[in-house]
Formats: sequence, C-alpha cells, structure tokens
Amino acid sequence: MGKGKQTKQQILATALQMATESSLNDLTIGGLAVATGMSKSGLFGHFNSKEQLQLDVLSHAQIVFKEIVTDPVRPIDDPLTKLLAVCDNWLNWYEQQAKTCIFISAAVEFDDQPGAIHDKVQNDLALWLNYLIALVEQVIAANQFKPQTDAKQFVFELYSLYLGSQSMPWLGLEDKKHSRFKHAFASLIQRYKQEL
Repeated sequence: MGKGKQTKQQILATALQMATESSLNDLTIGGLAVATGMSKSGLFGHFNSKEQLQLDVLSHAQIVFKEIVTDPVRPIDDPLTKLLAVCDNWLNWYEQQAKTCIFISAAVEFDDQPGAIHDKVQNDLALWLNYLIALVEQVIAANQFKPQTDAKQFVFELYSLYLGSQSMPWLGLEDKKHSRFKHAFASLIQRYKQEL
C-alpha cells in the first residue's frame, strides 16, 4: 500500500470513529482536519466534498465489516455453523471503532434524505440482508432448519433482534455482552431448527 493510500486509510479510520460518536451528517472536513491535525486543503485533496467524505467513510466501514464479519467464516463448510459464526461476528464488528453500528445509525439518519448517501446505505444494507437470506437458504437446504422455513422471515426476525441490540443499551435493557440478543437469538434458532 502506497503512502498516500495508507494516509487516507488512517484518515478514514478517524472519520469512521467520529461519525459513529456523533453522526455521519455531523462529519465535516473541518472537524476531521482538527481531529487528524491536517489542513482543510490537505483533506480536500482526498475528498472533494462533505458528501464524498461521507461516502468514503461508508465504503471504509464496509471493508472493515467484511474483514471482521464475513471473511473469517468463509472456510466454514457447515451452513448452520457458518450462520451462527457470522451472527456472532456481526454482533461485535463495530466495537473497535464505535459504540454502535454505522450502517444502522446512518439508515435512521438518512432514511428521509434522498441522495447518494441514502442510496449507498440502502444498497449496503440490502446486500447484507441478501447475504443472510442466501445463508439461511443453505441451512434449509442442508436440512438443518425445518423445510417450511421462510428464509426472508427468519432474516426479518434476526435483523429485528439486531436492531434491538443497538437501541436498547442506552435504556438499560441490554448489556455490553448482548446477553438479551444472544438469548433471543438462541430461541430463534431453536424454533426453526430441524428435529433429527
């Protein structure tokens, strides 16, 4: 990796942390310049606009997500084991960068704001949900879930649990170990699991 690319990656790591501590919409080139000790003009060399900065932060978050969540489970052949592992990775993927998932907070923030950010967040989440649906379909095909299982329904319920794990801690209804999510997820798996 060249020095310029390495510098940009470091800038994006800082920007991702800033975006999740406040909001993606509050992320500015000026604020990032202060946080990184760089000049605004120097940052404009990497990002031509606030919107481009936000898009690049989301792309960087997607790379981090892939490295932490999906890449490690590739060698796993057993579909149910892979599903359990990927969900465990998903639950904790953002903890090195932030307190919450950037994709969830950005989806809430930009759901009513048409434009490139809205479209990217929507597309990224759709890709992720389709990945999960395909994985659940593999579990069904392997006869590990009941044959009448609706993969989309399963993912709907799973995603709802994940949303709860994101929003409930500040109300004191979930702990840092995601105990309630894990309990509910185990119940969800048990409900769909094929009796052998």
